[in-house]
Amino acid sequence: MHVQRRTVVVTLLVAATIGVIVGAVLVLGADDDSVPDAAVQLSAVVARQTPAEAPFEGLGEVRVAIGGHRCLRLAVADSLTERVAGLRDHNELGPYDGMLFAYPGPTDGGFTMSGVTVPLDIGFYGADGTPDSHRHMRPCPDKTTSQCPDYRADGDYVYAVETHQGGLPSGALTTCSA
Repeated sequence: MHVQRRTVVVTLLVAATIGVIVGAVLVLGADDDSVPDAAVQLSAVVARQTPAEAPFEGLGEVRVAIGGHRCLRLAVADSLTERVAGLRDHNELGPYDGMLFAYPGPTDGGFTMSGVTVPLDIGFYGADGTPDSHRHMRPCPDKTTSQCPDYRADGDYVYAVETHQGGLPSGALTTCSA
């Protein structure tokens, strides 16, 4: 009887241990589609944008950092109309360092400089802020997009940042700590 009872207890302990191990593997090794914390933080910053001031009335604004450098104050273009307009007709940025283009999901769309008369830099970033590529864009005062070059990222991106030439730091797009 004592041997039988010990066998049952050992069997139950082994089964419980296996259950705990399988549960831990499932929880820790789960291959889910959750969004990385950095992506959640960036999308939360965009969602909490505040109203922009001149010369970007009607848009929102956010503060983000690139490469751990100082916080940049950016006007936000997060609708199709706002993204198409971009920095056209904005030779002066006022108190802003540039513009953040935010997309609802990964895209590979290009940018033109039609109607833009100052040189710009553009950086493309993934949902988690990982840099994809960077381009120097030349002015193209012609308002006909077919006459202007098309600037594209090396891969898909969710965010793009445009600044006046020389104003775009290198590195990842992150939230500001200050």
